[in-house]
Amino acid sequence: MNQVTPHPLSLSRLFSAIQGNLEQRAYSPQTIKAYLGQLRNFVRNKNLKNPREVTEVEIRQYLSELIKQGKSRSTVDQAYNALSYFHKAVYNEDLVLEGFKRPRKKKLKPVVLTISEVKKIAISAENLKHRLMIELAYTAGLRVSELVAVKVQHINLEKLKLFVPGIGKFGARTTIFSMGLKDALQRQIGNKGPDDYLFPSERGGKLTTRSVTKFFKMALKTSGVEKEATPHSLRQSFTAFMLAKGNDKASVRNLLGRRAL
Repeated sequence: MNQVTPHPLSLSRLFSAIQGNLEQRAYSPQTIKAYLGQLRNFVRNKNLKNPREVTEVEIRQYLSELIKQGKSRSTVDQAYNALSYFHKAVYNEDLVLEGFKRPRKKKLKPVVLTISEVKKIAISAENLKHRLMIELAYTAGLRVSELVAVKVQHINLEKLKLFVPGIGKFGARTTIFSMGLKDALQRQIGNKGPDDYLFPSERGGKLTTRSVTKFFKMALKTSGVEKEATPHSLRQSFTAFMLAKGNDKASVRNLLGRRAL
């Protein structure tokens, strides 16, 4: 009797399925792109043709190679998570690598900017829209993913409040923003409708978090502020500022949408 050989699983279809699963779980486009990039690296490394040929031993060996190469904990974690989705999609089983030790995670100190430094960076932005985004992220304590998702209907100019809808694992909350931004926000709203993005892309859709990182990096360089700051530093600086003003930790946590500081 002739033996029937299983038809090789298409890598392109597999990647599409994994991408769809991640999108359903509300992962950010940047995270999805990173996970798929990790999977492509794995496929190239193993010269993989048929995903069903991959074993847990090979996955362990690949991750161990990343550690030997000196890759950071975050990179190894990213590869591990991506390969977990890969394994689940192929075998419908969780990836279990008993005894696998990841490199120690380096705890980076937050980069805190002073009010003066934030102003220098903001006024160094190439246009008023980017300047306002930097100022709003700072005075409202926003994550970059939350900043690009702000819609007109989320802004309450009279009460100086900003509603932040839940994104992924982060729950919804209401935060504050500076009175000094009221006029600039009114101009930015202009004739936009309630469901329009406050800071739309050139095509009218949502800006990418990467674009924010890009213009912030340029503004930082132009400003002359010599700190290794990122857009997330604005949120960290908001935290430090609020605590320095004497606000209790519970109220600051609520504004930030965090369980702990």
